[in-house]
Amino acid sequence: MGEIAATGLPLVEEDEATGEVAVLYEEIKREMMLPEVPNFFKALGASPAALAIEWATFKALYEHSTLPASLRAMIMFAIAEQNECRYCSASHELTCRTLGIDEETLHRLIHELPQLTPERIRATIQFALKVARSPKTLVREDFDALRAQGVSDGELAEIVQLAALASSGDVLADALKIEVDPAVSEALAMA
Repeated sequence: MGEIAATGLPLVEEDEATGEVAVLYEEIKREMMLPEVPNFFKALGASPAALAIEWATFKALYEHSTLPASLRAMIMFAIAEQNECRYCSASHELTCRTLGIDEETLHRLIHELPQLTPERIRATIQFALKVARSPKTLVREDFDALRAQGVSDGELAEIVQLAALASSGDVLADALKIEVDPAVSEALAMA
């Protein structure tokens, strides 16, 4: 069994997984259409409960969210960058690229957000970043500014939830000291 050197916690590889963890690993690969389980989930493999909770949350997000996949990916990437989470930043950047988000948009998203267009996307990402950074500072005007862009109340609730989930993922990855998956590093190097 591998170990995360910085924590001493196990990184449960697929061939070492048993019981509920093995079942969850198979479901994760099948549902995410991946050849192998990401390190994020392997780092939770020491606890079937933690793995099940995180997978259920992750799966529910993608099954029930009404936000476009590209917007979700950009929000999660921007929050990971804001939180300086190396693991999540790389994973979400690859998701953005896989969804066809171009280099210029990715650059603006991280380095020149005020120049990102369209305005509705920029305002949504700025709002999500504020949710993740300082939720207590949100005021009615923050919500109304997105409503003025045509964002519905249901979408506002989802954006807040997505920002919270993204931040939670960053905390997990950073606290557990998870290394970027080699396949993700390789794919980004080729991009």
